[in-house]
Amino acid sequence: MAYKALTVQELLDLMKKIQGEKTNTQFAAEIGISKQYLTDIYNGRKIPSDTVSGALGFTTRVTTQYVPSATAAKEEMLSAIPKSKATRSRKRDSR
Repeated sequence: MAYKALTVQELLDLMKKIQGEKTNTQFAAEIGISKQYLTDIYNGRKIPSDTVSGALGFTTRVTTQYVPSATAAKEEMLSAIPKSKATRSRKRDSR
C-alpha cells in the first residue's frame, strides 16, 4: 500500500499510525532498522532514509541536485586548470 507524504513530519505521522500498538522494538524490526535509529527518527535527531521510506511504501517524488554558487563554480574551474610546477635551480657544490 502506497502512502502520500510530502514532508518529513507527515512521514513521521504516518510511521506512528502504521506502528499502532506495536512497540518500537517490534516496529523497527518489521521495517528493518534498529530500535535506536527509529527512536532517533522520532526524536528529530535523524531524518528517515530512503530505505525506511521505501519500507513504508513511501516513494520520493522530489530529487535534490547540487547547484554550485558562482563562487564555488569559479573555484572549481580554477582548480581544474593545471598549474605549472615551479622550477628552481639546483646549486651544486663544485670541489
